[in-house]
Amino acid sequence: MTPEPALALTGIGRRFGALHAVRGVSLRVAAGERRAVLGPNGAGKTTLFNLVCGDFPPTEGRIAFFGLDITGLPAHRRTRLGIGRTYQTSLLFDRLCVLDNLYLAVRGGRPGRFSFRRPGRNDPDLVRARALAERMRLAHLAERPVSDLSHGQRRQLEVGMALACDPKVLMLDEPAAGLSPGDRPELLALLRDLPRSLTLVLVEHDMDVALPASDIVTVMKDGAVAVEATPDRIGSDPTVQAIYLGKGQ
Repeated sequence: MTPEPALALTGIGRRFGALHAVRGVSLRVAAGERRAVLGPNGAGKTTLFNLVCGDFPPTEGRIAFFGLDITGLPAHRRTRLGIGRTYQTSLLFDRLCVLDNLYLAVRGGRPGRFSFRRPGRNDPDLVRARALAERMRLAHLAERPVSDLSHGQRRQLEVGMALACDPKVLMLDEPAAGLSPGDRPELLALLRDLPRSLTLVLVEHDMDVALPASDIVTVMKDGAVAVEATPDRIGSDPTVQAIYLGKGQ
């Protein structure tokens, strides 16, 4: 029996008035797969990402998460089911330290998350936050305010916060945006170290980051899927060169 894919999109579309931002997208992401979704600005990749995460509902089609229809579920319900995500725009608490940000992310997925009880040193959620700081290679900065972090370190922290509730699927929205060439190897190392029990969907503009981190690449144009192939074939694909790299006709 074929196992259920982590994500199955069937004929997904989204209109914003007269604008058809996403049209007829169907794709299957296997459990444990690393999927990159590429495309130039305006291709519809971020809108597709937000449809999966529940920021707004599709105007057509169906989304299934490990066989469960989540098409009509709000974002917080999808998070509880196991979809973690990052955003293009940073949503960190700049005046709090790294450890506090991670602790709040861990607490956010727990019952009683609005409790004002001060955690003890051995509080399980605080222990979990320290482990995430170590995993994201930020342990040496755990007590530093987020405002002191470099852009690359902020991206690392955002990934750690998205992992706080042990998601089954991790959705990363352009994690390399704004990174310097020197910061990219650290991000790639973090992505490669993620366990294969976790499914990764990476929406990215930068091929140099997306291709080494992925098993399968989906390239979008004008809201639709144009090409789906392995990373080694994407760069030489004539359709990709035409619509993404600006080569050919």
